[in-house]
Amino acid sequence: MNALDAPPMIETADADARAPGGASPRTWTDALVFELDRRVAGLIASMRDGVSNPALKHLVVTDAEVDHLLSARDADDDRLFAGSLLASLLEYPEARAKLDRLCRAFALDAFELEVLLACLAPDIDRRFDRLFAYVNDDLTKPRPTIDTLLRLLASSREHLPLQRRLLSDSALLRLGLLICDDRKAPRTGMFRVADGVARFLLDYDGVDERIARLRADRDAPALARKLWRSRASTDDVVATLADIFAGQDARSASGDDAGTLVVLRGRAGSGRAHALDLASQRAGIGRIDLDARKFKAHAGEVGELIVAALRDARLHDLAVAIHHADALIGEAEAQDESCAAIRAWLRAYGGCIVLCAEDSLPCPLWFPTAVSTELELPPLAIGEREAAWSLALAEAMGWSGEAALPIARALASKFRLTEAEIAIAVGQARAPLAAVDDDEERARILHDVVGRSATPRLHRLTDAVATRHAIKDLVLPEDRMALIDDIVRRVQHRRTVMEDWSFDDLSPRGKGLIALFHGASGTGKTMAADAVAHSLRMRLFRIDLAGVVSKYIGETEKNLRTIFDEADRMDSVLFFDEADALFGKRSDVKDAHDRYANIEINYLLQRVENFSGIAVLATNKRDHIDEAFLRRIHISVEFPMPQAPERLRLWRRSFPKNAPLSAQIDWDFLARRFEFSGGTIRNAALSAAFLAAESGGEIGMRELVQAVRIEIVKSGRRMPAGEFGRYAEHFERSAGARSASVSGIAT
Repeated sequence: MNALDAPPMIETADADARAPGGASPRTWTDALVFELDRRVAGLIASMRDGVSNPALKHLVVTDAEVDHLLSARDADDDRLFAGSLLASLLEYPEARAKLDRLCRAFALDAFELEVLLACLAPDIDRRFDRLFAYVNDDLTKPRPTIDTLLRLLASSREHLPLQRRLLSDSALLRLGLLICDDRKAPRTGMFRVADGVARFLLDYDGVDERIARLRADRDAPALARKLWRSRASTDDVVATLADIFAGQDARSASGDDAGTLVVLRGRAGSGRAHALDLASQRAGIGRIDLDARKFKAHAGEVGELIVAALRDARLHDLAVAIHHADALIGEAEAQDESCAAIRAWLRAYGGCIVLCAEDSLPCPLWFPTAVSTELELPPLAIGEREAAWSLALAEAMGWSGEAALPIARALASKFRLTEAEIAIAVGQARAPLAAVDDDEERARILHDVVGRSATPRLHRLTDAVATRHAIKDLVLPEDRMALIDDIVRRVQHRRTVMEDWSFDDLSPRGKGLIALFHGASGTGKTMAADAVAHSLRMRLFRIDLAGVVSKYIGETEKNLRTIFDEADRMDSVLFFDEADALFGKRSDVKDAHDRYANIEINYLLQRVENFSGIAVLATNKRDHIDEAFLRRIHISVEFPMPQAPERLRLWRRSFPKNAPLSAQIDWDFLARRFEFSGGTIRNAALSAAFLAAESGGEIGMRELVQAVRIEIVKSGRRMPAGEFGRYAEHFERSAGARSASVSGIAT
């Protein structure tokens, strides 16, 4: 006999679950088991009727079986479906409360509840695994199929319409309350209750265990949490979030919830999760925290996992926060799958979803029909940074406020860090700080630690330039030098003017400074950026366009975001050489790449406007820069080709004091006769030095004339020997030496 023909004996209930004399079951789950026992027993008895030889059941269909199938249908229905499955459970207050919560949360009807309860049976009593396998006539199917559910819960005349409902529009499958093992063929698949729903019904702790794959890690240092608690500027954000959470709770209780989408912006380490914790506590509501950075690793199932999280959140009156949501930008597959799941949920069942990100999100693009609210945790003001550094140093090092304040003030002025970054930096510097007593050495240690750790990703996309020039080293017309001095002055005194005197209240834009250096190659734009950074004691980062600009749609924007985010953490100068390549004029949209190129320019406009640091844009082609960028420039400096007086100074300054210069150099002749840029003059000076080193003599007019000739040839121009006047013999000698050298190589 087939193993399926010998099901375990069906007992009406455990011996100790029902009082003597057939009294009511003790718990609602006992009542559910009792009722399903009765129905499964009736169904199996119906299946056995008309089978004359059970041993042949799986081999042939007998005449007796056919006669039974044709004649017993209506009678079986009347016998099997006497009484409602729900009716026997609603007399239990606990069951009524749970089923009422399910109905309100997901708008389920009585039949859907009965389906859910029937699928729950194997989670209560493992006997049902064997029983359902027998009913399904398949030992590999120990859970109910749609056919089994319909035969247990509905009369045969209702099967077809109920089957259509379950497979097409039922909330049970759409919202993940039931899981089918064969999504491609649910008509023949098995169904089980989702883990989170089973836990809710059976009073197990927690939510669906699968959600842990996407759960956000909470590992902030204790010192960071203390610094977050000390910050007063988050109060308004916390109050607004708490009101939203409390409103969701009230709407959910009334069954009237259209859904709320909140974007909480703030830099990494600014305490977004802490603000959510405070708001949740104030509103008396729990929360499920997911990490969008994990979505890509679970592509193909991330939509299902998000639905599970949203489902369990609604079931338990929890909010859902998706942290690092900007990680989805540019990740097409994870973005499409997760956003589609969220869109469908918001459209159908609402709830409160918080998207935490460092920057604004394209919510109108991702969720075009959703109503969203955007909140921001603003960067710490310099006074708040001072307080955070002082508290951190006092907590970690035991320093008094008087001892910590000078160092805290210097660090707050130079580095725009969040509370978490301050806590991490103090932790890293703790050991070396404990070994010294000198305030200057302490300040140096902290500056070194923060400088190394504050911008780890910036070095991947930029070149850190060692600054060595002072403002006095620049050779520019007086009016241009005044503009360079103005840049330094604005930065040195911006705290007094912008914060102490409240001028930042009059400006909606960022507190940074944007300068444009434009002029021909070699006129000193790079050197001026170097001198500005050196004078301000700031680090200079040159943007590597090859590493920033990507052919892949969305990648350039992501790289730019990284650069500005990292540069915003400390006082530094961002130097965009050949800026017209990035800040060029927007074009007419002809294809997708044009559209995304314009999006990148629009993004740049926004970030430049809100940038807190110093950005220097250098270009040879000012007329190629987009007008919208030019309107945001604070100081524009034109670098002209040097005139004879400036060229004279450039020639003299191009040789260090240890260079062996001849006393017979005709500086005036070099400055007057050759209209070179500063860069070309420096190149010629270096070439002359190598020529002198080769000959073992001094750097004189012979070497300089030959070096000048090299620069002229490099530029593609020709200059007759007569242009060198009385030094033409050096020109002719260099040409003859070059011919002899080439002839020698040829032979």
